[in-house]
Amino acid sequence: MTTETLDFRVAKLLECKTQEELHKQERIYWEEQVAQLVPGPDSGSKTITLEDGTKITVKRGYNYKAACDSIRSLMQTEYPEESLPLKSKTTVELDEKGYEYYRVHHKELFNALSHFVTVVPKKVAVEIKRKC
Repeated sequence: MTTETLDFRVAKLLECKTQEELHKQERIYWEEQVAQLVPGPDSGSKTITLEDGTKITVKRGYNYKAACDSIRSLMQTEYPEESLPLKSKTTVELDEKGYEYYRVHHKELFNALSHFVTVVPKKVAVEIKRKC
């Protein structure tokens, strides 16, 4: 059966990806159209109810990117009495390459470490690039 061929499956996947992107663009367009008709604050949400009981909530806001080191430097040198508009977070995570190094080069330590690590397969990802 031709549906079992790799060529067929790749073609179907490309077709789906194309349709998905088209639907995503259309969805975004219509979200913007609806948002234009629902007044609300620049940042926050506004919910309205249509005559049929359908509730529509439009959320607006901003994304911020900042050069935090530069802000810290400015605040410390020019405005030392002011509070920093920064949050500090400390995270600790597994160094996967280091962990796998022990699997190859230090099996005893790897076995001890493996009691504290759970490994599960990632979702399979397929990327296809078309020639233009």
